Amino acid sequence: MSLSKRIVKSPAFATFAAFILAAFIKLVRITSRFEVKGSDIAARFWSGDEPFIATTWHGQNMLVPVFWHNWREIRVLVSRHGDGQIIARLMDFFGVGTIRGSGAPKGEEKKLKNKGKGGAGALRAMVRALGENISVGLTADLPPGPARRAGEGIVMLARLSGRPIVPMAITTRRRIQLNNWDRFTINLPFSRGAMVMGEPIYVPRDADEALVETFRQQVESALNAVTEQADNLAGLPPITANAGAVAR
Repeated sequence: MSLSKRIVKSPAFATFAAFILAAFIKLVRITSRFEVKGSDIAARFWSGDEPFIATTWHGQNMLVPVFWHNWREIRVLVSRHGDGQIIARLMDFFGVGTIRGSGAPKGEEKKLKNKGKGGAGALRAMVRALGENISVGLTADLPPGPARRAGEGIVMLARLSGRPIVPMAITTRRRIQLNNWDRFTINLPFSRGAMVMGEPIYVPRDADEALVETFRQQVESALNAVTEQADNLAGLPPITANAGAVAR
């Protein structure tokens, strides 16, 4: 491995990169004016000291940590690979815990395929956290896509834990949309923004395969709805599938 690669993969580099990212995210929050809708939904859980499953679309969650009450514990699912080390350090700067692994795989074949990604272990860790009265955050769609298609993992998590899924969307009018699979959005400072939470979605513990699919579609529709509402409140149209990288 080259020296440059060793540096990039080092814990020191991850900490430095996370520090810069945390400072930038705080700058966006401080310098932007946000309209908030549905905050009473989370407040109901927080006031009752009850956990829930917070979810966003992949690549649209840059600002979530600054909208979480720092007195209420949450653990977010972070990949073991790629930029996962940087993201984990970034969460540390916001006082947010992490669970390392991937989304829950479907079927024995995918369990074997994703064994190294820690999917099954991550699911157990998230169920355990929710059972310990700790909220969990994760994206509903999983790499490599398709983007904005909810996977079954989050529905299975809600079914196994008995805790509800709360869809969230946070955006800003000034933003950069990357030309990658999840249309990753970099929110920019000195902007107009919006944060929207949707109604909680409860999945019965005895849900069969057909009902799990029904709830998967419900999560997908709910996330699309809050995302569209946040975009509209911020003065932007929804992200289109074929849009290039754009700064506004």
